[in-house]
Amino acid sequence: MESGTDSASSVSIPVTEYSETFQRKILAPLQSAYLYDESKLSFTYKSASLVKNATLKQKYAAFRAKRRQAGYSEQDLEETYGFLLFNDVTKANAFGQTGVLTGTSTCTSLGDPLKGVYISMFSDCLGPERWQDGQSGYIAIVRLTTGKVKRVSANQTQDLGTPTVGFDCHVSQHLASVTTQTSFSLAFERTQCFIYELLDNRSNETAVSPSLTCPFAVVAFSYKKRRALAMKEPKPCGFISYEILRFLPVLRLAEDEVKKTNADPNKGMCNIAANSMQTYTVLLNPGLAPKSISGTDYS
Repeated sequence: MESGTDSASSVSIPVTEYSETFQRKILAPLQSAYLYDESKLSFTYKSASLVKNATLKQKYAAFRAKRRQAGYSEQDLEETYGFLLFNDVTKANAFGQTGVLTGTSTCTSLGDPLKGVYISMFSDCLGPERWQDGQSGYIAIVRLTTGKVKRVSANQTQDLGTPTVGFDCHVSQHLASVTTQTSFSLAFERTQCFIYELLDNRSNETAVSPSLTCPFAVVAFSYKKRRALAMKEPKPCGFISYEILRFLPVLRLAEDEVKKTNADPNKGMCNIAANSMQTYTVLLNPGLAPKSISGTDYS
């Protein structure tokens, strides 16, 4: 069996949620891979651990070197992150020991799950159903190299697709068309990455754990529905609101009155500004006028 066999305790390194390591190595990959804007407010992460499985890491590096020698381009060997959802902590911990295993996915649209592994490209689109308010679980972060990618149409038949010789990965031909308006189940299906490793004996047999995947981290999460409208874009530097601009003339008027009357700048400015503000408010909003201001009747 190609997967690693190190114990969970020996490969799992706890990381506190307030540490720089958590922010840089765990939170950053998760948040940079959101499909939906509301995810920035809805997901809370804690209880994370980095995976340090030397066996799987060496296998991953060796396979990448082998592919480079075989003529793979730097684009083929570009590294990224993928994501898996676990509801059970035991299975989440096992991920660090064994790596990503075939036969664990219910997806079939890109290929036979017994021949390869399905990994999500977005960290907030990890299943065909929408997130439930209060849902919790574990997200596994997978370090991966997609290698040579083949775009395929979704297979809706019972005859499951097989890995393609000369390629390492299948993705949906509709991947680029996925937006936040795409139905959740369809978005999940079209943003999967089906990775496989055909064995060197030129048979149709594939590795139990593809070498171009390597476990990176596991993090506990909780989901609370939030409104995306609550996220306001920060105002640009130097921004002055319209409300402030409306009342700038009041301040200028008060300043001019102080100069004309030679009033005490510290005291007179306040009184004149108050009177000017009251007058200017009436000019802007006649309906707010009191019965009499400065001897003038507006009724």
